[in-house]
Amino acid sequence: MNLSPADDTHPKRTSLILFVTGEAPRSRRAHHNLNAALDDSNLDIAPAREIDLLREPQQAISFGIFATPALMRVDASGNRRVLYGDLSDKRRLKDFLAAL
Repeated sequence: MNLSPADDTHPKRTSLILFVTGEAPRSRRAHHNLNAALDDSNLDIAPAREIDLLREPQQAISFGIFATPALMRVDASGNRRVLYGDLSDKRRLKDFLAAL
């Protein structure tokens, strides 16, 4: 089930959305790097929702995403932050996830 952007505006707690473009190498690396970082982090969060912009290109406009892969963090107040790239910079990814 795909949710509209409005459904992610006020989650009960912080959530993650990973924007990918099909099975592109950078998208696969981002998926792998995010899962590895979450496994290592001991964070108690729901798995990241993944949106494939090849299947749902309108989501890029709805969420304001201009490149993939991109990881969006939506906090309980609806504030959004985005980290672009394949998430291979472990320090940047750890800092980004630290707000969870």
